[in-house]
Amino acid sequence: MPQPRRLVFANSIDYAPLTGGFVYNTRLMQALGARGWDVATLDLPAGFPRPDAAARVRSAALLAALPDGALVVADQICFSPLADVLAREASRLRAVMVFHHPIAREEGLPPDEQARFKAAERTALAACRLVITTSETTAATLMADYDVPEARIAVALPGIEHVAVVEAPQGGVMRLLSVGAIIERKGYHILVDALAGLAHLPWHLDIVGDLDRAPGYVDRLQARIAAAGLTNRVVLRGGITAAELDATWRSAHVYAAASLHEGYGMAVAEAIARGLPTVTTGADAVRGWLEPNAALIVSERSPEALRAALARVLAELSLRSELRAAALRAAEHFPSWADAAEIVDQRLAAL
Repeated sequence: MPQPRRLVFANSIDYAPLTGGFVYNTRLMQALGARGWDVATLDLPAGFPRPDAAARVRSAALLAALPDGALVVADQICFSPLADVLAREASRLRAVMVFHHPIAREEGLPPDEQARFKAAERTALAACRLVITTSETTAATLMADYDVPEARIAVALPGIEHVAVVEAPQGGVMRLLSVGAIIERKGYHILVDALAGLAHLPWHLDIVGDLDRAPGYVDRLQARIAAAGLTNRVVLRGGITAAELDATWRSAHVYAAASLHEGYGMAVAEAIARGLPTVTTGADAVRGWLEPNAALIVSERSPEALRAALARVLAELSLRSELRAAALRAAEHFPSWADAAEIVDQRLAAL
């Protein structure tokens, strides 16, 4: 009889559930399970990617307790801060990292912390037998900036759900939506600056995402919203339930993203799959997969460009209709989670 295929998926217990990384990891593990993998979970302590000493000791003990030859998969947020532990275990465990986006490229990091994260990422990557990444753009970064050989990289694009598309009623206040953790890399401050110049138009913005990752940035963003006189028009909703999020998607008229960097851009992809007229920055990997006519794509770090594009979408019903039709055509070619799992399945089986 064929031997069962087993893997251990290690994840921190406080990984925010509405992030693209959490969704990708969870859905990939589910899809691998559907392909016959026995996926066991290993709960790592809270606090990643900045675990305290106790969390590091506990994580090291959990990894040391795995049997020789165990195939263990973990997100970069967990494995990179444990680079020294991973290096010690590299000859014993078959370690695989899911790498979404370099932590070292997060906006607002002090130079010394940025350097520490990059060194840790490099060490952790070198200890892994396979690196799963979500875009060709990130794969190129791994090869160029971290010296990861192409042969040790598997690019598995995120799967996109094809939901029943419901168009929000037109007229009245236009509901804008942006989804993602409230961190500086997502560029929400730029989005607020762009919208501050459109106060004469009838719109409301919901920002949905984890408020706990960067509390200092959240405070600065809220102050910026207040200073722009937008307190009643820009709402930080934090983490909401899946049902609430789906209802928010369905009631939105326009999706807006101001990200400075993205490893893929899963929220943008979901907006496109739902046929939402979308204004987004190119943000690294987004330009690599997004059809140019399926959204209005603007330069990063330019509130002026973002404002001009949003003004057009808010004011022009015909443009929104064109973007909706182009988005739905583009979404027909999006990969599924089964596609992602097939790629990863073959690479894991070869280890």
